[in-house]
Amino acid sequence: METPIHISQTQAILWVMAINAVIGFILGLIPLLFGYFSKQMKLGLIAIAVTTIGGAIIGIIVSIPGTIIFTWLVARNAKRAKNVGFPPTEE
Repeated sequence: METPIHISQTQAILWVMAINAVIGFILGLIPLLFGYFSKQMKLGLIAIAVTTIGGAIIGIIVSIPGTIIFTWLVARNAKRAKNVGFPPTEE
């Protein structure tokens, strides 16, 4: 017969936070990779930080909207940069 596993309330909370942080990290990879290929790394790095930390603290309530919002921001800024063009460099 197997013995049941017992964990304390603090351990349970830490496990849930760790699992939610991993989920947030995985979701944060979407805007990070999108930002990498769109030359918007700063927004991508902010996105992965927000989704990971927000996911650990609050859960997917922050991770999913953060992923959507930052992916939209990266796409919008990449489109703007493509339309406007970068200022010419002086050589």
